Amino acid sequence: MKKIVHNKLVRDHIPEIIEADHKQSKTHLLNNDEYIVELKKKLCEEANEVNNALDKTETMKEIADVLEVLDALRIAYNIHDEELQAIKTKKANKNGKFEKKIFLEYVLEADHE
Repeated sequence: MKKIVHNKLVRDHIPEIIEADHKQSKTHLLNNDEYIVELKKKLCEEANEVNNALDKTETMKEIADVLEVLDALRIAYNIHDEELQAIKTKKANKNGKFEKKIFLEYVLEADHE
């Protein structure tokens, strides 16, 4: 029997799906601190999958995964949508959004001697 190590947070139905495929798995439940650490790792994993997506359909599926992880993080930290929206709006008002497609190449700074 071949053992494939994953050591990562998975969606709630994954153990059932594995079992339905006539495979065995070993899982355990995380405490809240571990859960938050693993959610942040999962966010990076899913963001990387968005980066590697090849077309619009694949990109949409990966963005949906990112949103699922963000929702879980928001719930884990007990952050309300209104709080996030207020911060998002404040940052957009101060720094702008990403609508103009600006790509910063470099900044020149005067030497301070």
